[in-house]
Amino acid sequence: MFKFQDLKIREKLILSFLVVSFIPILVLGAVTIIHFRNFALNSSAKEIYNELNFAKFKIIEMTNEAVSIANKLMIDQRLKEILLYRYKSPLEAYLKYSQYKDIENYKTLYANSIYRIRIYSENPTILENGVFYRATKKIKEKDWYKLAVNLNGFIIWDLVRQDEDIYSDYYFSLIRLLRDVYNERFGVLVINLNKLEMKSILNHTSYDTLLVNSDGLVIFSNKEDFIGNTFDIDLQRILSDKGYTYDLNNKKYLVFGVYLPLTGYNKDFYLVSMVPMEIIMREPKRMQRFALTMVFIAFAGSMFFTGIFSRSVSRRIGILNKAVDEISHGNWDLDIPLQGRDEIGRLSENVKMMAKNIKRLNELVMKQKDMKFKVLTNQLNPHFLFNTLETIHMMAVCNEQKEIADMVLKLGKILRKTIESKGTPIRLESEIELVKSYLEIQKYRLGRLNYDIEILTDISEIYVLPFLIQPIVENSIIHGLENKKDGGFIKIKIFKEDKRLIISVEDNGIGMSKEKIESLLSDSFNGESSKIGIRNTLERIKLFYGEEYGIKIESSEDNGTRVDIILPYPPRREMGDVL
Repeated sequence: MFKFQDLKIREKLILSFLVVSFIPILVLGAVTIIHFRNFALNSSAKEIYNELNFAKFKIIEMTNEAVSIANKLMIDQRLKEILLYRYKSPLEAYLKYSQYKDIENYKTLYANSIYRIRIYSENPTILENGVFYRATKKIKEKDWYKLAVNLNGFIIWDLVRQDEDIYSDYYFSLIRLLRDVYNERFGVLVINLNKLEMKSILNHTSYDTLLVNSDGLVIFSNKEDFIGNTFDIDLQRILSDKGYTYDLNNKKYLVFGVYLPLTGYNKDFYLVSMVPMEIIMREPKRMQRFALTMVFIAFAGSMFFTGIFSRSVSRRIGILNKAVDEISHGNWDLDIPLQGRDEIGRLSENVKMMAKNIKRLNELVMKQKDMKFKVLTNQLNPHFLFNTLETIHMMAVCNEQKEIADMVLKLGKILRKTIESKGTPIRLESEIELVKSYLEIQKYRLGRLNYDIEILTDISEIYVLPFLIQPIVENSIIHGLENKKDGGFIKIKIFKEDKRLIISVEDNGIGMSKEKIESLLSDSFNGESSKIGIRNTLERIKLFYGEEYGIKIESSEDNGTRVDIILPYPPRREMGDVL
């Protein structure tokens, strides 16, 4: 598993540079790239929407002129008479037509918007002249014709193919059934919008632009290949400020659109602009290359100077490390060839002084640890009492004093454990039996003590230092329960937590203050017996298992006390690892 503290100083310096310098540069570069990308996209989108709105205005202007003509023709009585009159000859029709100039005038007046005005009549005597046409069976079967008749005068917009022309073509057209106020029909009007003008309008946009209806049918486009095709464009998403991505013929486009409402029954139309992604991303990619170049230059320069600095620091620390290694192998008189008044230089002087002190103190410290451990363990070995207790036990048995005999027997077990103990780890089960004997003796003494021992993990192969739990239990009874009027209770709980074995001793005694807890765990000595037991156990644990293990106390006044003995799991068994 990777640990930062396992890296060499030079590696740490370089890694630190990456964290505090390169990563911010990289983040700044990424933010800059994203910013310029979004700026370019937003600018392009704004420009495209401006173009679309301009085209929208011009197309609405064209269609409004067509609607104006349609409204005038709807109430034109002369036109109605011409279309409903039954002609006896083509000459009569020609003469009648020649007196009516309104449609030609409209075409001239609105030449930019209107390409052609056509009226289809069911009058079989009508003379076709490029404006008036007979509504043949083929015409009547057209969808746009049927819809116009069914809507009975409502305007509709559709893509109409004019087969009557020499070169038939599609036109975006207004279609309307002409009828009077009495609902008398006199023709179906078709006004073809000027394709050249519409193309000119859409050509002012920068990209492929389409006029589509609500079904996605392309009514008109500045790219004629699109006209008449249906695209599955999401007409709601195109109205968002940023458009959306659309795939067409394995090519990605960014699609923008504006809503174009027209007067009539099917009023929902949309102007759509399709921008190739490689075009709209051209400027953001250029900015991206520029930003990456600047990031690389900044990174390369920083790495160069960081390398020089880290090499100097790493070389000096390497010399110091080599010297410390020599000292660890017993070369106490080593001279360290480092100069300077920085932290490394001062550390070098301190190491020299430390080497001299270590040589003098090493043997003394090891002997002190050995002696201290033996003293702490042997404090609990009162040999001379065992034989006396055996005599008392026999006398109690002979006099049928069973309780006294039982107490003496349990006390004897405790003293036997004390005599037999050599300070080496014993089974935890044996330690629990010793504590039970002690608690039973205290029950006889106090008369109001109860206890419970709860073991939540397998302890069959667990070894601990002897007399590790008893001093804590004794401390709970003497200083926590003896002065308590009500009955006392001690709960011993043994369980595993992570990689640690916890032996918890909890009582419902008078508790202690925070200051008292700190005093118990401190190194100072004031002669208190409670502190001797706690300190004895704490020091034995730290000497045998290591500084990270020991005792934890939780208590408050009048709320009892809990003492946790914290050991490694599984605990060490060999004495050779103590020092």
